Amino acid sequence: MIIFVTNMRKLFLALLSGLLLAFSWPSIGIFPFVFFAFIPLLILGKTANNGKQVFWYSFLAFFIFNAITTYWVYHATLFGAIAAFVVNATLMAAAFYLFHKIKLNTKNRLGYLSFIVLWIAMEYLHLNWDLSWPWLTLGNVFANVPNLVQWYEFTGFLGGSIWVLIMNILLFNLYIKEDKKGAILFPMLVLLLPLFISNHLCLDFESDKKENLSVLIIQPNIDPYTDKFNVGFEQQLSDFIALAKTKLTQETELLIGPETALLEGVWENKIEATYSIRAFRDLQKEFPHLNILVGASTYKMFGHGEQKTTTARQIRNENIFYDAYNSAVFIPDSGEVVVYHKTKLVPGVEKMPFPELLDPLAKLAVDLGGMSGSLGGTNTLNNFDLNGKNIRPLICYESIYGEMNYSNSALIAVITNDGWWKNTAGYKQHFEYARLRAIEQRKTIVRSANTGISGVINAKGEVLEKTKWDKKVCISSEVSLSSKITFYNQFGNYIGRISVFIAAMLLIIAFVKGKVNK
Repeated sequence: MIIFVTNMRKLFLALLSGLLLAFSWPSIGIFPFVFFAFIPLLILGKTANNGKQVFWYSFLAFFIFNAITTYWVYHATLFGAIAAFVVNATLMAAAFYLFHKIKLNTKNRLGYLSFIVLWIAMEYLHLNWDLSWPWLTLGNVFANVPNLVQWYEFTGFLGGSIWVLIMNILLFNLYIKEDKKGAILFPMLVLLLPLFISNHLCLDFESDKKENLSVLIIQPNIDPYTDKFNVGFEQQLSDFIALAKTKLTQETELLIGPETALLEGVWENKIEATYSIRAFRDLQKEFPHLNILVGASTYKMFGHGEQKTTTARQIRNENIFYDAYNSAVFIPDSGEVVVYHKTKLVPGVEKMPFPELLDPLAKLAVDLGGMSGSLGGTNTLNNFDLNGKNIRPLICYESIYGEMNYSNSALIAVITNDGWWKNTAGYKQHFEYARLRAIEQRKTIVRSANTGISGVINAKGEVLEKTKWDKKVCISSEVSLSSKITFYNQFGNYIGRISVFIAAMLLIIAFVKGKVNK
């Protein structure tokens, strides 16, 4: 009976942590829950009999966290959703398990330090491997309250993860202390100091108002499950241009369309001859100062004798090979068309990780970008040159990564198609995450989403313009350009790299101490 009650208590603690984490997330709950969401698991860790219990109870907590916050993935692929829940929960549980083992073999202070660096190391590695899915990086929890994290321009979103973890450890320590009055001062300081710094940065922020750009953002509202494949590309392009013309003026400098706005297969080898490009060139004759940035599925044929990539495809029954890309196509008012290839590819959809092992599962993946199977993902450029003003394109999934080489960019343009997730928390979270990128880089973000949310976000993460979901609409806006280079822009996810190094050292120390103790 005692064992049953004890196990039920552990189960309750695991469930509570999972629910607190989930209901702290943007578009689902309220962020303050995250500051004590790990406390039930830390309590469980003190009472668990062995490491195996710690792993499985924490796995349950993190599985609940993943399932509630990213449940909407199942609209596109049930298999992919379950796989993402399991992989992410396993990584999180592994970090918590290793923290438990280190804490057993070292002093408490080293143990709790290991909790922070192991978790950050896990998040950092999750940004940089084939199964990368950083949607639930803890620092993202503040996406809809950007005024609290203006210091992300120095730390990036991993700085937010550290804040969350430290607060959980301090509040757990407060929970187990007998003298709570004497122990409350330090947690209050750690909570309030970042808020004070953020408020100071927000008040002192001066935007670079030297240059503006007249932008028109298109939200065509094409249903990716029906209209996208049932309506001809000529008609959809005609509708797109007709919608743009309702607000285009001779002063408009940049027209932006969403990911895969061009449904015609675009061959890069003869791109100027493409029907869609010629239609846009005709539009530019009416509006001579207009530059156009739209998403497309593009293809690049390999010449005779040219070395093929590992992602090359073959035209059936012919000795012709080509690469397929999810691309951003830039059509300048003068000069040649330029193409940017998406580099951060969605695992299992645009890129099959560990292909030798997992290629047979490719048929279970959904086509989210106009084509399925592994795509090419190399780039020789990061910016589009708009008459000396550099525009940094980000395609869909790329906008949840802070470290994306924003050097020399003056404006960030996000193009995406979030219609796959239907009317759920998914598209809302994706829009909110862009607010963190604006702060990290101190750049204005213009965002074109097929079904929403499209909008304009300033360098403080404030939403200046915003469309409604499932509406056919366009936004005309004057946006500011900035040449500022932030500390985070220069050094990227340095917090993650430092954490990986410290975590490795602590694991070695714990291993040696464990052997000595035995």
